[in-house]
Amino acid sequence: MAEVDAHTQEEFFDVLTKTGQKTGISKPRGDVHRDGDYHRAVHVWIFAESTQELLIQRRADCKDSWAGLWDISSAGHISAGDSSLITARRELQEELGVTLPKDAFEMIFVFLQECVTNDGKFINNEFNDVYLVTTVDPIPLEAFTLQETEVSAVKYISYEEYRSLLAKEDLEYVPYDVNGEYGQLFDIIARRYKENTIARSLSLQKQLQRYAPVSLSAELTGLTDADREALLLLIKAAAIMDEIFCLQVWYSNPVLQDWLKEHADTSQLDKLKWMYYVINKSPWYVFFNLVFFQVYTMHMRFLPTNVPCAMCMCARVCVCVLKRFLHSKADAFLSNDYYDSDIAWMELDSKLDVTIGPYETYEDALFGYKATFEAFIGVRDDKATAQLKLFGDNLQVLEQNLPLDNVYKSKDVISAPIRVIDLLYNAGDVKGPQTVAFNLPNDERIVKDRGTSMVMLKNISEAKFKHILQPIADACITKEQQELVDFESFFTHTICHECCHGIGPHSITLPNGRKSTVRLELQELHSALEEAKADIVGLWALKFLIHKVRGHIFS
Repeated sequence: MAEVDAHTQEEFFDVLTKTGQKTGISKPRGDVHRDGDYHRAVHVWIFAESTQELLIQRRADCKDSWAGLWDISSAGHISAGDSSLITARRELQEELGVTLPKDAFEMIFVFLQECVTNDGKFINNEFNDVYLVTTVDPIPLEAFTLQETEVSAVKYISYEEYRSLLAKEDLEYVPYDVNGEYGQLFDIIARRYKENTIARSLSLQKQLQRYAPVSLSAELTGLTDADREALLLLIKAAAIMDEIFCLQVWYSNPVLQDWLKEHADTSQLDKLKWMYYVINKSPWYVFFNLVFFQVYTMHMRFLPTNVPCAMCMCARVCVCVLKRFLHSKADAFLSNDYYDSDIAWMELDSKLDVTIGPYETYEDALFGYKATFEAFIGVRDDKATAQLKLFGDNLQVLEQNLPLDNVYKSKDVISAPIRVIDLLYNAGDVKGPQTVAFNLPNDERIVKDRGTSMVMLKNISEAKFKHILQPIADACITKEQQELVDFESFFTHTICHECCHGIGPHSITLPNGRKSTVRLELQELHSALEEAKADIVGLWALKFLIHKVRGHIFS
């Protein structure tokens, strides 16, 4: 509710009886609080189910009551003649810039607040209609537009922690008697989300059983002593991607992580929560707006341009292209411009294979624009890499034969380098459920001018084939055909899938003549459609290549 100034007509309230009935009289806001008249207001609480948190606001310093203290998500007086629900929606929109439908507001109880503040100058006898707005995930803090005359900040807080602070009468929070009427808010939430620990434990156990723990191995005999020293430092640098990714996924993730780890031995349920968190890092999305280059100082010791140890690593690496890549990546972390480092990554020709930085946008469920940090550290399988040159060298042939109108085909598709590696370590976005391959970069400028590069994770592919595909085949395919299921076929289809990310339309011209990209226009739909396209076109490409090989038509 906007503060009154000399140029604004003062708001009028309906004056109520002590039982909350309208008297038929309305008075200016200032007179109501001066005379201690009973009136009505609304309290709106936003509660996120997944995090069990309430949104609270810090009242502006110019407020005539409880200035600068943390309070309800949104609140305001009901103007004379207005309804309670209309006021609840209006206050949320005015104070926080959020417009929600009527059915999002659930009135859970009515609370009478009687108090005197400001040395007796402000008498508040107020009936409050308390509304609860429940969301599945937290509304991102950056989505709120704060009304500066009312609100100076917003934050999420665990409803249990908030109740505890109110019970202790913390001076930073507007007081509410949680042992009295206002305790209903916390009791209602607690009853709704009281855990059935047995059911929750079984549910988490079932989800954990979807994952098969696997020990990976890789051949390191081809690495020099310098490479081995560099490998240890690269793994340390990659581990930082875990910290950054946790912050990107959810701004309170470090606190949640520490709490889950600390309580992991408290009960079987707490142990399962921690185990599941270690895999998936939380069930939420990446809406946090803090990016790496704003917080890199806390990780300086692993940036090659800043630390002698890391510089020494670059000096010891025997392969010049790897040195160039590491230096360009360090510069990119500091500048937030990854173009040159992505080019260097594409040209990487080293026994040690390193992918590190912000790449995939799967976690951004809003528009699919924001990339998360990840890292892959592996050792190249030279023999397998040489065998796959056929696929990368024929992308232009595949592009020209795609079953689509010629106007959408590119005439200058660059052959895609394909590297086969055995994974040694990964971190960040890719630390949980494992991928068998990836195709990068995603920068449309580079895709247009230079194409993409593909990295196949052979030991991951072998593990997935053994623990996932083979058991499915044994259950679903007749015994007479089971011998046709083999790892090489699975691996080959994965190659075709990844190759086909690099062909087809990427840069486009819109009907109004504006240049754009498929990724930009499809927004949050792009990831799912792009993966489906790669699967379908990959199968087509496999059949096409088989026919072309038989016909000896390859260039």
